[in-house]
This record gives sequence, structure tokens and C-alpha cells, in this order.
Amino acid sequence: MRRIKLVLQMLIAFVIALFAYNIIYEPHQENVRAAVKNGLPQLAQRQNQNAGAAPEGKLRITVLDVGQADAILLQDGKRNVMIDVGDSRKDDFGSGGRQALEKALTKAGVGAGDRIETVIVTHYHGDHMGNIKWLAGKYKVKNIYDNAVPNEKNQTALWLNKELRAGHYHNRVLKAGDTVQLGKEYYLEVLAPGNFLSAKNLKNLNNTSLVMKLHYGDFTMLLTGDAEAPVEDALQQKYGDRLRADVLKVGHHGSKTSSIYKFISKVKPKYALISCGNFAVYHHPNKNVVGSLKHLGAKVFTTFDHGSLTVVTDGKGFSVSTEK
Repeated sequence: MRRIKLVLQMLIAFVIALFAYNIIYEPHQENVRAAVKNGLPQLAQRQNQNAGAAPEGKLRITVLDVGQADAILLQDGKRNVMIDVGDSRKDDFGSGGRQALEKALTKAGVGAGDRIETVIVTHYHGDHMGNIKWLAGKYKVKNIYDNAVPNEKNQTALWLNKELRAGHYHNRVLKAGDTVQLGKEYYLEVLAPGNFLSAKNLKNLNNTSLVMKLHYGDFTMLLTGDAEAPVEDALQQKYGDRLRADVLKVGHHGSKTSSIYKFISKVKPKYALISCGNFAVYHHPNKNVVGSLKHLGAKVFTTFDHGSLTVVTDGKGFSVSTEK
């Protein structure tokens, strides 16, 4: 009798263990492995898969996985704001394009019936504003802010510049010294472009990028578009330690053209987020750039390796999680 009872107990324990494996571990094993690999909380990994609305009283910033391009989504539970909107074209490896943006937005909780209230275009290169015409129509965009430096070689850029100058969207031309109040408790401080930059440097469209610092309580994040070394040098001379930020969206997809040490040592971020595609496309991110950021103590993540990168802050503390 005692032996039968023992066998039954062992059988029940086996069934419970099998149930736990199939229901709890098996569906999420890749997330668990990635969490262990990256030292990130497993729960945060899973939450980012179906983000939904931003938690009340918090701001969520997501560097979307859109291939070799930039698209950043800000959500406060009341409104959606985007800084750049990715490329309409796929890269040579089939990544990116409009479908990638739509997929990433859906994962972040922005569906077909939702509205993206404001879009800020950092500069007029296709990998930053290529989806603007489609996105503005689909998500009923009201405000589009830019730097008013058009790209004569890009048809979408020419269309957007014409639309904005004609007043078809509420528009602001942003420059250093401006402030963009996005919500009651958070805003963008525009650091560049400005008259402290030379005309020679501004001939490069990358250097016309809007460089902005996001403020939410004690939390700060620096957004640099594709600004290259000459702009970074001018910024560190002009602003010095005011560049310090908790999180840095690394300039120009982690290219060697940007992230000079004098600049990133002033920013000294805890986290450095890089939006890029397959390394074979443009060799982004540059290994020396990544090395310098890590040397300064930053944890570095790329969208190619980790999927969409999400920052959540309540204005006091913040957390960073990845999609994979």
C-alpha cells in the first residue's frame, strides 16, 4: 500500500513538472535565453512583446526595429509621437521598409485605428522620413515638425517639404533654442541645428539633423539623428556637460562618422541604443564606436541584434528592455 502511494506521488509530481515546462518555460525559452545573455529581466522581455498602452504616469520610448533606418515612438498613454519614420524601401537583405514599420508599431500597441499626433523629422534622408506620406495618412497625423532643409534628390522629401510649406499640416521649423512640449510633463529641448554651425558643415544633410534632448522629470535622453563629427564637436564645445543624458540614441546608426569621444564622453550615457540593419549593409555599428561607448560604461544595444529597444520612465527612474 505504501509503495502504491509513493508511485502515485511520483506520477503526480511528473505531471506537474511536465505541465510547468510546456506552459511556462517552453513558449518563452528564447526570451529567457536572451534575458540571461543580456542580463535583462525576463519579465521586461515578455512585456515588450505586446506593449499596449503606456502605463499611467509613465513615458515609454521605443527605438523601433525597422532595419537600416530610424524610427522612434513616444507613448504616454494619451498620445503617440514619432521622431523619424523609417525607410519605405527594404535593404539588400530584405529588412526594413513600410511593412517593418507597421509591424513594429503594431507590436508597440499602435493599431490601424490609432492616431499618431505628431511626427518630428530629424532630416530629409529617406531612411528617416521615407514612410511619412503613408504614415501621415494611415495614422491621421496632425503635426509635422522639421528643419526645412529639403533633399532635392528624394521625391518623398520634395513632397513633404511642399506639403509643409503649403500649410497642409501644422508645422514648426525647429532650431537650436526651441522647446517642443509634447505632454504635460515631458518636452524636447532642441540643441541643433543652429547658427553656431558653419555653412560648410551644413552642406551635408546629415549635419542638418535635429539634435534634441528629451526631458521627463529627472530622466533625460539625447536624440542625435545622423549628426556627424563636426556637429558633435560643435555641440560639446557649446553645451559641455549639459549634454549629459541617461540614454543616448547613437548618431548615424553607430557609423564611424559620428560618436567622437569628446562628444560621447560629455553625454556619458548609461545606455546607448543603436538603430541599424545587418552589419554587411554599411558596417554599422562601427566596432570602435561600440568600444568607446562601453569604455565609458554604457550598455550598448542594437535593433538588429535585440529587436525594438524600449525605455520606460516615470521621471525618476527608468528601465530598458529589448524585444529579443
